[in-house]
Amino acid sequence: MNAKKFKKFFVSIALSAVLTLSSASSVFAATAQLVPAEQTAELTQSDDSDAPAIESSDAQNACASLTAQPGIRQTAASENSVTIQWSPVTNTSKYAVNISPFSSSSYRFLGYIGNTRNKAKINKLKAGTAYVIKITALNSSGIAISSRTVGCTTLYSKVKIKSSYASTGRYTFNMQTVNPSNSITGYKVVYQSSAAHKLITKYFNTRYSFTIPISGNTFYQVKIYPYLVLGNKRYVSSTSTDRYISNVITLQKAGNTNSSMSVKWNRTAGADNYSIYIKYPGSSSFKKVKTTTSNFFTLTGMKRNTKYGIKVIANKKVKNKVWHSDSKAYNMSLV
Repeated sequence: MNAKKFKKFFVSIALSAVLTLSSASSVFAATAQLVPAEQTAELTQSDDSDAPAIESSDAQNACASLTAQPGIRQTAASENSVTIQWSPVTNTSKYAVNISPFSSSSYRFLGYIGNTRNKAKINKLKAGTAYVIKITALNSSGIAISSRTVGCTTLYSKVKIKSSYASTGRYTFNMQTVNPSNSITGYKVVYQSSAAHKLITKYFNTRYSFTIPISGNTFYQVKIYPYLVLGNKRYVSSTSTDRYISNVITLQKAGNTNSSMSVKWNRTAGADNYSIYIKYPGSSSFKKVKTTTSNFFTLTGMKRNTKYGIKVIANKKVKNKVWHSDSKAYNMSLV
């Protein structure tokens, strides 16, 4: 074999070896898998049903309600006052006004009202508190002719949220039941997204649960105002309970090696940063491993055919409080 043919033969063998090794390498390369994790007790969100779940303590509170005897009613409310009105009583010289906490029958005398009036506004009361007002009609001799009572309430300045959660295209709030249960008729909800900055106002005529529509990857500022309907008029609290909410972050595969895997996600409008949580093999809980402003993360040191949990949460700081998006757990593995 001459030198020229030997050189071509050697190059052919070398090229064949390179192609063979490359092919073998591709056979043994790891394949990345990223799938939503099945919900466990740790990760399960609140029930997706619109029907509120009333706890035992709420069930007891729900049994109590504001009532009124015939001929007397509450006609207005603010956070520190109630207004009541009653039907005039003939042969009345004056009316005695007494007040008692809703859960007590210990009345305190407030004063007299002349017989030309049948309406009274009681001030300097506590917000979100129920009372019983008793109006006693007295004749010119000071003898009681009749007595009537009415349960009434001031407006709530703050309300408690029992639970809240995101689902596809919406966000649900389950509210803590108040006592008496009809001290709140419903909620005025004003919200806007960090992406659109457009105020949306909705009224929910329910005291238990309500759902607002949400879309995209953005934080929403939500202001909740409780209201009370008296007659045909809605009395809305002047102060709100505020929340910042966001949908879950959806993860996508972004590449891998034989011992690492990368994920990415769309940025959330209004978020300051993102926290990455990993559940390592053998662990029953997630551990925060990093907080970043990036929308990309790589987990290194992974073992083949081993399941790792991952979830990413968006964070938004408002004043001294950090609000978080809802979370969705994924399983990632190399096979």
